[in-house]
Amino acid sequence: MGDLLAGTVVDALDFPPAVEYTDATQIDNPTNTTYATGSPVVGGTFVAPTTGRVRLIVGGGLGNSSGADRIFLSPQVFLGTDATGTEILAPTVVTRGYSAENGAAGFHYGSRLSILEGLTPGATYYARIMHVVSADPGAQTGDIAYRQITIAPAA
Repeated sequence: MGDLLAGTVVDALDFPPAVEYTDATQIDNPTNTTYATGSPVVGGTFVAPTTGRVRLIVGGGLGNSSGADRIFLSPQVFLGTDATGTEILAPTVVTRGYSAENGAAGFHYGSRLSILEGLTPGATYYARIMHVVSADPGAQTGDIAYRQITIAPAA
């Protein structure tokens, strides 16, 4: 993992293109209390820069007018071009996820940025959005209006 210090010659692999995957298909009343992808799956590939670090941004539009449950969006990352590769980042809202507050009328949009380190420079990775419902799945009151994951090189 190389640092890009002052005076370093910058090569194409130092800053591969940022990628963003989004979908505005509304998911009404999900009931899964374990992480699921949703339909369609929101994700795709990115190439790790020479620093081995990327900015990982997760966001979306979440809503729940009754406050009976919450929905959390979290990233999941695999080495390789799809979800059959080795998982290098499991979904967890605590360290990298996003959630709207309960009992808030309408959809609330937001995001969370974190740095993912320790990637192999030049390797291809697959990242996707996962979601989970926090409370009684029988309540079925939360909705997802939009999901987004953005991956960009970090120095």
